Amino acid sequence: MQVPTAAETEQVSEVFQVPERLAPTHNIPVCNLQLRGYLPQQLDFYADFAQRAAFHLGMPCSGTVPLPTQTSRWTVIKSPFVHKKSQENFERKTHKRLLQIKDAHPDVVDRWLRYLTINAPSGIGLRATRFDYEALKQ
Repeated sequence: MQVPTAAETEQVSEVFQVPERLAPTHNIPVCNLQLRGYLPQQLDFYADFAQRAAFHLGMPCSGTVPLPTQTSRWTVIKSPFVHKKSQENFERKTHKRLLQIKDAHPDVVDRWLRYLTINAPSGIGLRATRFDYEALKQ
């Protein structure tokens, strides 16, 4: 069994650190990415993955912003016929996170979104809002 070298140890420790971020230059938002899912641990893991992908593509990305959790409840009757008093209650919580991309080229944002949709795990939904800016006509 071999002892890992210092370079291999540094590469492994990068995984456990907070993802690196680039500072925005002009602070102009280009894309808002909303992540939705039922499991908050899986959602945070995928948000971390998206932040790391944005850093390696050279895009300034905000930190993960937790949005309000949406709770839906419903009641179902247990029996199909007479027994109205025996009911069962169910609840589902939808957790949401927001990432904001600033000062990036639209082609790079498209490539980042395509990469995220290809590598999205099951149970996580993505909603991207892109902002296109045009020059003023004189």
